[in-house]
Amino acid sequence: MSRTHSPDTAASPTASVDPDGLSPLPNGLGWTVSSRALAVRLLSDQRMGVLEPQPVMAHLRTTLPDEVHPLVDDLTSFAERVMLQTGHDRHAVLRKAFGGFFDADAVGALAPLIRADAEHILRPFAAAGGGEFMTSVAFPYAVRAGARLIGLTDEDYRRLHKLSQQVALVAYAARLDDSAEAVRAGHTSLARVREIIAAARAVAPPASVLGAWTAGRIDLPDEDIEANAVMLVQASLETVAGMLGNTAVRILGTPGALADQERRESLLDDALRAEPPLKTLERVVREPFDIDGHEFRRGQVVSVRVAEANRLDDQEVAGRALFSFGWGAYRCLGARLARRQAMELFQTLHHIAPDAALADEKTERVRHIRFDMPRRLPVVCSPSRADGRLLTRVLTEAIEEQDIDRPLTSLEHEIAFVVLQENGITVPEELRGPTTIREWVTWAVSARG
Repeated sequence: MSRTHSPDTAASPTASVDPDGLSPLPNGLGWTVSSRALAVRLLSDQRMGVLEPQPVMAHLRTTLPDEVHPLVDDLTSFAERVMLQTGHDRHAVLRKAFGGFFDADAVGALAPLIRADAEHILRPFAAAGGGEFMTSVAFPYAVRAGARLIGLTDEDYRRLHKLSQQVALVAYAARLDDSAEAVRAGHTSLARVREIIAAARAVAPPASVLGAWTAGRIDLPDEDIEANAVMLVQASLETVAGMLGNTAVRILGTPGALADQERRESLLDDALRAEPPLKTLERVVREPFDIDGHEFRRGQVVSVRVAEANRLDDQEVAGRALFSFGWGAYRCLGARLARRQAMELFQTLHHIAPDAALADEKTERVRHIRFDMPRRLPVVCSPSRADGRLLTRVLTEAIEEQDIDRPLTSLEHEIAFVVLQENGITVPEELRGPTTIREWVTWAVSARG
């Protein structure tokens, strides 16, 4: 939820004498920033805060009948606990509590699992000779990594993402004809969010956020953990998928880049610099101050254009640092993890489909006020050969049987059918010949060898 108006909106008498890289928003609401130097100064300034939910929700409350007020209060309390929507001091406490999930050791421990996720998603993609990268690879991979981190199934992650978006829409309820109904719908979504979180927490892996919560390893009130677990769902889908899509455009469009780790990392940086998944970073002036003779008034919004602030000009400012993961106190906790996800994905793609390339020269991009990413990204590759050792391993694990010559039951036959399909092996519905794991693998390698 975010503030939509500023309490101090009178036009500044010095508005015509703006420093370079500063442009006014309409009606005195604030400013857009395109200067790298100015972005560093503003995003590092403790007098700048984030868009907090309380002012807009307090205004909404005044427009609603009394019976809806408790719902607004509950929604406001939930939103105020999210670390990206709270003041510096509270943000620092919340950031410290969740920081251990994103440090170098935690990301290193996740790396083998992330790699396995990439392989699981890419094998059927490669077996099919490629496909639409965003829907077949980028989004499913982002879902899997985010769900693993938090301790959710992929299905619950997707549900929470959709429900959390419906909760966030309450911030705009005052603009709707029936704002009370919008609040009721948002609160119903919040109730469902809490049900899903509670059920997932009971069975979450110990190393996940929900598992650590259950074990008492997060030193925060339950309500804070709940709200920020949902925040992690919101923060780890479009941004990660967008980063992967933008990076794929550069790596798969550059001959030889997929096989070169150093080049892959360089092109990832190039993508983050020129096409950051989030186009802007928003901050709010908490205390009035002056820059280059211009007055920044309390409540004004400052919107940093990330791609422009990322540009390296003749005057060196903050080295080659990127603003794509934020800057200052509110820099994204997941920056290290997101980069590792990207590198694991493209390393695995090189291993599985070394000739993967863009199918079209022109990339179709989304038209969105906030996100910058491909809408469709067709990729082609040579269908990969079936890997007998891999198929033997996944079948024995799925069926929980190491004897690859034991005749399978009818249920195990169906499991084998599903596992092969998941690994890119198209199994004809009428096929009933293989009766053991060895025979299934032999058939698959022959069919795709």
